[in-house]
Amino acid sequence: MPKLMSDTATPGARHPLHSVLEEVLGHEHADTLMTYLPAHHSEEAATKADTARLEERFDRVEARFDRLEDRLDRWQRTTLVGQAAMMTAATAVFAAIAIFFT
Repeated sequence: MPKLMSDTATPGARHPLHSVLEEVLGHEHADTLMTYLPAHHSEEAATKADTARLEERFDRVEARFDRLEDRLDRWQRTTLVGQAAMMTAATAVFAAIAIFFT
């Protein structure tokens, strides 16, 4: 019987495995079983712990964006209040000038 998979399985090692499965199970069942086997090194596959760590990291990034959004909202409110005050002062100056020259 041929060597099926080694410790460092490669995509090329899938063909001999499929051939043996085909001899034992038949073509359709071998194809079905092969669809459930990863076509990459197991070290490359993400684990539940990996996805949990990524989720935690995304949560931290999302929290940072929320804080940044809050800061931008505060800055916008401050800027709008400042602009309104400047427009009021400018209007008062123009009114005083208009009264002075009339």
